[in-house]
Amino acid sequence: MVVTDALIEASKKYYNAQCLRQFAGYCYIGMPACGGHAMDWTSLHMQRIPASGTLRMFDLAVKLEAQGRKIYHFEVGQPDFPTPPNIIDAAVEALRNGFTRYVSARGIPPLLEAIADRYHERGIDIDPTQNIIVTPGAKMALFMGFLAVIDIGDDVGIISPSWPSYRIMIRNAGASPVDIPTSPDYGFDEEAVKQTITPDTRCIVINSPNNPTGGVLTKSDMKALYDLACDHDFVIFSDEIYEHLVYDGFKQTSMLEIDPNMERTLVINGFSKAYSMTGWRLGYAIGNSETVNNMVRIQQNTTSCATSFVQVAGVEALRGDQSSIEVMRKEYERRRTLMKNMFCSMESVTCVEPKGAFYMFPDFGAYGMRSTELAEKILQDTGIVSTPGVVFGSAYDSHLRFTYAASAETIEEGLAILGDYLSGLKRSVPTGAGRLPQTPVS
Repeated sequence: MVVTDALIEASKKYYNAQCLRQFAGYCYIGMPACGGHAMDWTSLHMQRIPASGTLRMFDLAVKLEAQGRKIYHFEVGQPDFPTPPNIIDAAVEALRNGFTRYVSARGIPPLLEAIADRYHERGIDIDPTQNIIVTPGAKMALFMGFLAVIDIGDDVGIISPSWPSYRIMIRNAGASPVDIPTSPDYGFDEEAVKQTITPDTRCIVINSPNNPTGGVLTKSDMKALYDLACDHDFVIFSDEIYEHLVYDGFKQTSMLEIDPNMERTLVINGFSKAYSMTGWRLGYAIGNSETVNNMVRIQQNTTSCATSFVQVAGVEALRGDQSSIEVMRKEYERRRTLMKNMFCSMESVTCVEPKGAFYMFPDFGAYGMRSTELAEKILQDTGIVSTPGVVFGSAYDSHLRFTYAASAETIEEGLAILGDYLSGLKRSVPTGAGRLPQTPVS
């Protein structure tokens, strides 16, 4: 095999061309015999996967904790509530009954039906045997969706700021992620979307309520995006994992309400946030039968199925007592107000009140530092750990993400320390000045 310049040119949106030439020279032009060269075990795919910005900060914080430092964790988006006991009991009973074998790659019928019924309550008719796949976490549903729908050379728009894993999944499916920047409250800008659409645009990804801003898209926003999808022939991936966590009376709209026939929509959802089941790894996707059947084929040949007894717990989550959702939502709303008030009291820090999820995305641009540098400095000097804004999009390198999925005590104590620290930190940029130049996101 010879890697030609033509092949390199055709693949430039998939792999870095320089990497291809290195790969060509190493692998196909006189590869050294065994013993003559150390084997390179790192694939070209891995060159496209950076370390997690969130988990990197977590790892730094853990090292400091091991040294005896007091650390205030605001970096990991994980509910601090326990999984409701009725859900745990359902899983335990399934285990004791021996429900531990392989199940259908599509999902067990009781869970598929429970998911369909949940949407039927909102006036959305879904065939549980054709339009749903249950997956080991919503992240796997997203990844299989990308593999099923997009091709090498496609462009995939992402309404940003956005969860960084979208970009990695898109690249690994062979496409190019294209950030569509919004305001810090995730405000929808139809013209900004239009400007990013190309003949190669295959898909646009939305996430409402949004990680990292807590911003939301309205029903009219979603309708406008759907109309663009019809006009320009692309599909919409709607990540609705935070759908239950909305505040101030906001009514969350599912993209399925705009596109009930699922002609241009794949919805991704799961149990991690609403039911505090992050470690259980249980998610699902809803779409047209062609897409879902293709995802089933991928799952058959990769993970096989979502864990059997965890799916039983999922049935109980949807069919059982729902009061825990409102208990958690109200507490998050209380913490949101607390965190917002504390940030608003800090000079030279600007923030927008979130309408959903459990994050705030304040702007620290007045301090004139890149977000990674600032996050690491704050961690080292105060023990407060956050996530650098640049991991959510290159336009947001003056922001840090903080989660209020932390106790009120942690918020009060940690942000009081942060406020005192910032009051003594030199400001390099006047309040209200323009953003720092953008930093490329790998």
